[in-house]
Amino acid sequence: MERLTRKSIIDGKMYISENNLTQQLEGYSGEAIELLARFEDFYYDLLADNEKISVELEKLRNQDKTKSVTFKELFTKKLINNRFLIHLNNYGFK
Repeated sequence: MERLTRKSIIDGKMYISENNLTQQLEGYSGEAIELLARFEDFYYDLLADNEKISVELEKLRNQDKTKSVTFKELFTKKLINNRFLIHLNNYGFK
């Protein structure tokens, strides 16, 4: 994936996008904003998926099905999701 933003040379903390990648209409639009929006969708879908998995795992625990394939698959998916969330948290996403 090609980067759409770069760190500002002024303070090195703020990110900027090239002028042709954003447009100001009713706010901002453009390739950089669309990528950010897709990323935000991914992030919030990941959080929602983790909540659903937790509910399903709890149901399976209550049914004493912790050794089932379904439980193991869901548990693995939750571990993978949590690893993504840890990485995102390390970059300041909460």
